[in-house]
Amino acid sequence: MPFLTQEFVLPQPKKAFLFLTQDLGFGTKEAQRIIDKGRLTQNSQTIKKAQVIVGKVELLHFVADSNAVENDVLKNLTLLFSNKDFCVYDKPHNLLTHPKGLFSHTSLNDALKMHFGKNANPIHRLDSQTSGLVVCGLHKKSEIALKNNVQKFQKTYTAILKGALTKQSLQKNGLVEREGAFLIDKPIFHQNTKKDLSIRSFISAQGKPSQTLLRILSVKENASLVALTPLTGRTHQLRVHLDSIGYPILGDGLYGVNENVARYFLETRNVCESERITLTGAPYLCLNASALKFSYKNFIFTFHSRLDSQILQLFATL
Repeated sequence: MPFLTQEFVLPQPKKAFLFLTQDLGFGTKEAQRIIDKGRLTQNSQTIKKAQVIVGKVELLHFVADSNAVENDVLKNLTLLFSNKDFCVYDKPHNLLTHPKGLFSHTSLNDALKMHFGKNANPIHRLDSQTSGLVVCGLHKKSEIALKNNVQKFQKTYTAILKGALTKQSLQKNGLVEREGAFLIDKPIFHQNTKKDLSIRSFISAQGKPSQTLLRILSVKENASLVALTPLTGRTHQLRVHLDSIGYPILGDGLYGVNENVARYFLETRNVCESERITLTGAPYLCLNASALKFSYKNFIFTFHSRLDSQILQLFATL
């Protein structure tokens, strides 16, 4: 769903921040974000936090689409768990976690806010092409508590890589074996610009420290099934790390392909399945956030994605 502009009429003078929090029910952090981004206006003029407003004002904000649950992609979105504080979704491939900018995109956020209200928000995100587990806070208190602890979340991903992995090939790439897993320890630099292929992150001494543990599960002639544990959380970390050692993730249209193919995927909103198979070798990015373990209120929660079965079934056919 896109961000929508809605009109409101204040019959009595009131400070803008109080209007957002008291009248419209936004949390203080979200209200501050609306003010900071200039999304509350009057007569096309941006309203300040302490400004007293009266009469008609316009608010640009995300409104969950009541029809979104009928979207073909959202029909495959599974709510695995919920309590009064948080929920866990099993997100399918090709679904955004939250809206991209102010554009019209169906996202997990539509289903989340339709079911749990506007104060429910994802704690972390997955790339649109990555399937698997996403934790969402259902109110501001739980959202803050979970976000403060998100770096301690234990995450495991299942992936299919191009090429047959061997211990010898990994060792030649400088990877160190640790209790049956190999450590990829390479700094990742994210350009943070919008020019051409600048969305790609890359290995650089100027980048941030980044570590990924790789465990080989099964190997075929031209593909490998692996379990991945990110020890840090950089943009595109798993995709960048695996491409850097010469074993990109099968189905990736950004890494492990030439620049013309990468540009094509960035410029083409919906690449059909047959074309993706031709260009990348698979109908989707073969990466699934398959297991998640974390502590909340002195309880340990563990979840497993059901969608990793797609990865396993595809690997069986290769």
